[in-house]
Amino acid sequence: MPRKDFNFEVKVKSAYEALFQSVCLFKIYLDEKTQAPASEYYRAKSLLKEGKLFFDEVLKEAKKLLGPLPPYATPEYARWREETTRDIKLALKNKADYDEIKNMMLADSCLPKLFSPEELEVYLQKFYEDQKKGKRKLENLKCRIIIAKLDDLIQEGEELLKQAQKKLQSSVG
Repeated sequence: MPRKDFNFEVKVKSAYEALFQSVCLFKIYLDEKTQAPASEYYRAKSLLKEGKLFFDEVLKEAKKLLGPLPPYATPEYARWREETTRDIKLALKNKADYDEIKNMMLADSCLPKLFSPEELEVYLQKFYEDQKKGKRKLENLKCRIIIAKLDDLIQEGEELLKQAQKKLQSSVG
């Protein structure tokens, strides 16, 4: 499989942008100054749905690249997968300490677009120790943090959607 078939970072950015815009639009819609049947509601709802679809694609590619190898996997597939995760800088060094990982992530090409430095620190603190337990691998921490961030945006968007639906229903009824 050629590396170009994987657009992990593009899908992450697409999911993030759709989810982030959805949350922002829901907040605008829920502001008392905004009229109830505002177009922001429908646009936010659409972006939330779109963001979830991109999120599903991110999960699918993450599992393909970092999940357990299928039992039928050839050595070539295993090598391709390892090279791809290194090429797209998805996997970290397994033996890195916390400060080294933090500096690598702050210097990453993708993460600063998704997180403020303070927010990245919060996610790192939250997942660093957990990622070393059980069958998890520390080298997959970057992917775990990305997925957690997108999932948090989905949860926030769905909560805001419920509030927005109540506002819409109260304006209709």
